[in-house]
Amino acid sequence: MDIKRVGVVGAGTMGNGIAHVFARSGYEVVLCDVEQSFLDRALETIAKNLEREVAKYKITAKEKSAALKRIEPALRRTKLADCDFVVEAATEKFEVKADIFRDLDKVCRPQVTLASNTSSISITRLAALTGRADKVIGMHFFNPVPVM
Repeated sequence: MDIKRVGVVGAGTMGNGIAHVFARSGYEVVLCDVEQSFLDRALETIAKNLEREVAKYKITAKEKSAALKRIEPALRRTKLADCDFVVEAATEKFEVKADIFRDLDKVCRPQVTLASNTSSISITRLAALTGRADKVIGMHFFNPVPVM
């Protein structure tokens, strides 16, 4: 399956960095969180970090603008329904991640791989909450994501 649209659940430090990297790499990104203020802050951080890349001549202003246009903020996980790949980057609390994975299993198409950025929770335990255990993976990014 071709991956064209990526979902990122959690717009905090790791989530906004993951969204940044996918958008900068040419993917359409749906960045999902529970509060508009979290999304606003994430988009500001991404714009600032992309501007830093422009200042260091790593990308052009046009590339920065294109990357930002590829990110769609979302307050509802239903917006992830048309994503080809989804990365969860929420807080390191099992109950929060469990709720997200149960929801993603319902919202996303059956062939979609679900990834977790967790550093401490068992991927097997998260996968068992879904009907697609064979399509749940760990995908841990290091901070700061755009630099690493």
